Amino acid sequence: MTRIKLIAAASLALLLLVALPGVAAAKTKAGRGHHNVAKKKRDKNHDGLPDRWERKHRLSLRVKQGKRDQDRDGLNNKGEFKAGTDPREPDTDADGLNDGNEVGVGTNPTDPDTNNDGMEDGAADTDGDGVDNAQEEDDGTDPGDSSDCHNHGDGEHGHGDGAQVGGDAGDEPSDEPAGDEHGVEEGGSTDGDTGSEPPPTGAGDEPSHEEHHD
Repeated sequence: MTRIKLIAAASLALLLLVALPGVAAAKTKAGRGHHNVAKKKRDKNHDGLPDRWERKHRLSLRVKQGKRDQDRDGLNNKGEFKAGTDPREPDTDADGLNDGNEVGVGTNPTDPDTNNDGMEDGAADTDGDGVDNAQEEDDGTDPGDSSDCHNHGDGEHGHGDGAQVGGDAGDEPSDEPAGDEHGVEEGGSTDGDTGSEPPPTGAGDEPSHEEHHD
C-alpha cells in the first residue's frame, strides 16, 4: 500500500513539473497582450504620437497630427517628437536657427551650441559659403548647401520663419483662435456703421433759391 502511495505522489509531482511552465507561459502571453492593448490606447488618433505628448503641446486628439507643422519650422510633428523639440516653438533652443533647418544640416535642435565651439548654431556657417546659418534661413537659402546662394542678403538677419520646407500647418479651430483678435474683418468698420458713406457735400453747391410763402 505504501508503495502505491509513493508511486502516486511521484506521478503527481511529475505532472506538476510538466504543467507549471505551460501555465506560466500562458500568463506571460496574456500579460503582454494586455500591455499591447494599453499601449494602443495611448494613441487614440493613431497618428504615431503618444496622447500624453500631444496633450502637453496642446495638439488635438481628434485628428491625426503627425504630418502637421503648427509652428511652421519645416519639421512636422512626428519629426518634432523624434527630435525632442517643441511643436509649438519654431526654434526650440533659441539659437537663431529653426528646428527644421537644424535637423536638415545635422545640428542638434535642442542644443544651441551643438559642437561646443562657443558659437551658437545660428551664427555658424555650416556650408562654408561665408554666410551664417541664420542669415541663410532669412534669405530662404539652404544653410547646408554652399551652391544655394542666389538670394543672399535679401532677408533681414534674425527673423527666420522656417518656411523653406513645410508640412500641413493647419490647426483645428480649437487649436488656435480664428480671425482677428479684435473681431474686425478686413476692410470693415469699427464704429458700428453699415459701411455706406454719406454723399459728399460739394463746395460748389449752390444754395436753394426757393421762395417761402406764409
